[in-house]
Amino acid sequence: MNVNELTLGEVEEVENYAGLPLAALADSNAQKGKLMVALAWIIKRKEDPSFTLHQAKQLKMEDINTLLVDDDADPKAK
Repeated sequence: MNVNELTLGEVEEVENYAGLPLAALADSNAQKGKLMVALAWIIKRKEDPSFTLHQAKQLKMEDINTLLVDDDADPKAK
C-alpha cells in the first residue's frame, strides 16, 4: 500500500488516533506504535469495512510491514 493512496479523511483519522502527523513515519526518533495501529486499521478497513482498531492491535509487526510496503517501489510486485 502506498500511503499516497490514502484519502485526506483517512490521513486525518490516522493522525487523530495516533496523535502524530503521518510524516512521523520517516522520523527515526518518533514513537510509532499508535501510528502503525492506525495505518493498519485504515488499510485493512479498505478491504473489510468491519475491520476494527482492536483487530489492528492484534496484528504482528510482520503484518504491518507487509501492509506498508510500497508496491510501486518493489520491482517484484509488478
